[in-house]
Amino acid sequence: MHHPILRFEAGGELVEKLKSFQTEHALIGVCYYPEHWSAELWDEDFHRMKQMGFNVVRMGESAWNVFEPEEGRYSFELFDQAIALCKRHGLKVIMGTPTYAPPAWLTARYPEVLRKDFHGHTMEHGSRRHYNYTSPEYLRLSAAIVSRMAEHYRHVDAIIGWQIDNELNCHMDVSFADSDHIAFRAWCKLKYGTLDALNQAWGTAFWAQTYTEWSQVYLPRPTPTFHNPGHLLDFYQFTSDSAIAFAKQQYDLLKQYAPHQFVTHNGLFSNINYHAFTEQAVDFISFDSYPAFQLMRKDLPEHFRDRMTSRHLSRMRGLSNKYMILEQQAGPGGQSGNVLNRFGFGDYLQVTPKPGQMRLWAWQSVAHGADGVLFFRWRTSTVGAETLWHGLNHYGNQPNRRLDEAQQFAAELSRVSPIITGSYCVPQAGIVYDYDNDSNNQIEGYLGSFEWSSEESLFRGLTERHLTTDLLPLQQMADTERMKNYKVLFYPNAQLLEKQDTELLRDYVEQGGLLVLGPRSGYKDRSNRCYMLPFPGIVSELAGVEVTDFTMVNDIPSTMTFEGTGVSVEAPHFNEILRPVSAEADILARYDKDYYRGEPAIVRVPVGKGYVVYCGVFFNDNNLPALLDCLGIADPLDSKADVPKEVETVHRRMGDEDYYIMLNYTAEEATLQFHQPVVSVLDDRSLDKQVMMKPYEVLIVKSLGTAQ
Repeated sequence: MHHPILRFEAGGELVEKLKSFQTEHALIGVCYYPEHWSAELWDEDFHRMKQMGFNVVRMGESAWNVFEPEEGRYSFELFDQAIALCKRHGLKVIMGTPTYAPPAWLTARYPEVLRKDFHGHTMEHGSRRHYNYTSPEYLRLSAAIVSRMAEHYRHVDAIIGWQIDNELNCHMDVSFADSDHIAFRAWCKLKYGTLDALNQAWGTAFWAQTYTEWSQVYLPRPTPTFHNPGHLLDFYQFTSDSAIAFAKQQYDLLKQYAPHQFVTHNGLFSNINYHAFTEQAVDFISFDSYPAFQLMRKDLPEHFRDRMTSRHLSRMRGLSNKYMILEQQAGPGGQSGNVLNRFGFGDYLQVTPKPGQMRLWAWQSVAHGADGVLFFRWRTSTVGAETLWHGLNHYGNQPNRRLDEAQQFAAELSRVSPIITGSYCVPQAGIVYDYDNDSNNQIEGYLGSFEWSSEESLFRGLTERHLTTDLLPLQQMADTERMKNYKVLFYPNAQLLEKQDTELLRDYVEQGGLLVLGPRSGYKDRSNRCYMLPFPGIVSELAGVEVTDFTMVNDIPSTMTFEGTGVSVEAPHFNEILRPVSAEADILARYDKDYYRGEPAIVRVPVGKGYVVYCGVFFNDNNLPALLDCLGIADPLDSKADVPKEVETVHRRMGDEDYYIMLNYTAEEATLQFHQPVVSVLDDRSLDKQVMMKPYEVLIVKSLGTAQ
């Protein structure tokens, strides 16, 4: 059958319904901690920030002990002075609620607020994030400090917004305190109503786990062997709901006192459903961008390590099309002091960004939708667990190249802000995900890591073809008009599906979309119960296939060959043997060996105006290019320019004008060949058709022309 070619030209007007950051001018700034420094330094610090081109400062999120030195006694003098100085120097302020680091008086008086790990170990005072989200006392005390701060600062015109808490679920993303067990029991009662319904959903008939009293229901606890998967799935849902409820309490209070000031939060961490979080607890989502963490990975090619941060940025963009970076990497990060702990990883120090990399990473954030970028931090701390987390300034404030790059970035972004700030990324492809399936990856560890790597390979393969790719929560597919912007959607991790989910998928395809599903799709419901149906379960009719057999792939490599081209590629980890059940099915690839040699591995069927492609194998860097070629998913720049895959290109639009932000992540020069002369937006310079991008260089060009 004919393989349709997908045309990824700029589409119609973008549909914008997401909760997004709204600003006329880009925010450029830094995180500052006046409580860490002598007041004699403040005026000079803020003066230098303004001279560097900054216009905003974040502060306050770590200073509960300053705002409330003892219970019920509040003190705002220190921050009032700092904020007044910011205003004098023309700097706006984003205030943080200080609830991620409770003071010693609080945890000593109310030890029930402390978090416990799975084995019952209490997280004591002496670090951060040692509280739990469900403690009635902690909720009361958090509400009190947030209310007093909001009331005090609601009329301060220098303050433009608030950051709730700080990096919820960082370090520890679960809690098993007594109040957590009680709250989980109440959560289950609200969700199920009766024990019979809970027992049915969890399948407690297995291993005699049936509950007969609500008092028997707890969060997962240490057991001799495997936990109940339905119980675990609800545990992850509850964990997310607890974090959301904790944040929403603060959001509601801040909006009650200061509805004119925005409220955001800095993700991205595990065990939080950020789609629900963004809908309920913030005006828009924000992100902390630290690409040097990706540089530490050895499983990625060198040119795609820090670039993989774009995947997280694209996930943020799928939640809030325009957002902020509340912490942007400003030097090598590191933490120390974990020598005695059983928890987390040990001390570390990242590599120092090479000349040009820090500026590159800041532009990476802007390219993917950030209209505000704040570097972390102004000056490296001289005390505490983050003396290795380097800011723009060294301990002694001497000049350095990090300051130079931050100042260059600020000048550049200020110059192009009229055409970049408020513009939208123009998506050509999307990767769909949802919280339940992400949670199930943790539960089904035997394949969960392959699901994650499959999604990463998808993102790498699509963006190396210069397709601007969004990561989308499944729930957003209900916006059918917005979905028209995506010519192709990949849903690689869709084991848990129900009828309403398949209806969203069908609506997209019937309107002309191309949907690509991965293995193990649709075989369980959202209680983690397997359907009594042939694989792929509830999605079988839509996909036009049944799975007749399957196997893990261990020591014997598996391969498959694409029909027509004869290209043979890897079929890693897990193989599903497919049988088309639609007369219009098109077998795209067949297995090469073992007892299922010649059997279908990938099948495509028409549905309405579009197509569904079911892949019985996981995606990886070896097989994805052949699949994209087979589906006709080509580089949208091919008619306009020859751009190496190592150069990331993000397509943005302001009104009727298109802009392309190009980022060279390599230590080598990159050669770009444009089909028509172009203009560099950053310096308003006409460029030849052939352009040499320096290592770690940034290029923004306008409206690429096609070849004559």
